[in-house]
Amino acid sequence: MSKKTSLGHNPLAYSLKSHASFDFIRSIQNDSNSSVAEPEVKKMVASYYLEEPVIRQIRTIAKEEKESFSAIANSFLKQAIKNKRESD
Repeated sequence: MSKKTSLGHNPLAYSLKSHASFDFIRSIQNDSNSSVAEPEVKKMVASYYLEEPVIRQIRTIAKEEKESFSAIANSFLKQAIKNKRESD
C-alpha cells in the first residue's frame, strides 16, 4: 500500500454550497448606482469612402488614445453635428 503525500488543499474536491458565504461580495443586481449608467445606444454599420489622409489621421489619433477607429470617428461626427447645429 502506497502512501501519497498531500499537495495541499483542493477547493474543487468538495461542494461549497452547505458552508460557503459570499456576503463580502457586493450585489450589483439591486445597486442604486446602476440607474446612473447611460442607456445603450443602438449602433448600425455605415460604409463611407473617405480620403486617405483623413483615415490615416483618425487611425493615428485612435492609437494615441487607445480607442477604436469607429469610436474616434463617431466622436468626430457627433462633434461636427453639434457644431453645425450651433452655427445654424
